[in-house]
Amino acid sequence: MTVEGRVVEAAAASATDTRLVLIVEDEDSIREVIRDVLEDRGFRVTSARNGAEALRLLDTVRPDVLVLDLLMPVMHGWDFMESYVDKTDGQAIPIVVVSVNPALPRSFNRFGVRQVVSKPFDVDVLIDAVEHAIPSVAA
Repeated sequence: MTVEGRVVEAAAASATDTRLVLIVEDEDSIREVIRDVLEDRGFRVTSARNGAEALRLLDTVRPDVLVLDLLMPVMHGWDFMESYVDKTDGQAIPIVVVSVNPALPRSFNRFGVRQVVSKPFDVDVLIDAVEHAIPSVAA
């Protein structure tokens, strides 16, 4: 490989390395599996156990993509989607919904939903959904 090839490869890797994913999932084991596979792919990851925690995190971090469960205690994913744009000045963050109920009204696309991944999920499908939710990674 040429020096130029290594520079291009390193730049592409560092672009992925700087991508931050916010996982919003109440089940510890699922949250950890998602964290592990995304970190293995070079993403930075932060997480919340419910929508209320995720909203608080948005005061200090701006993720490139959200991996969001819908059925959670305290604040479920539906309410989170309707509320988070207040924290982002109306800017939608790409969302990959991960849920046992993959039926999501098309109207939720306005909140940034890019794809719905059914639980139980294939990790390769989830990784692909996250990578394609971020335009610069998918390009």
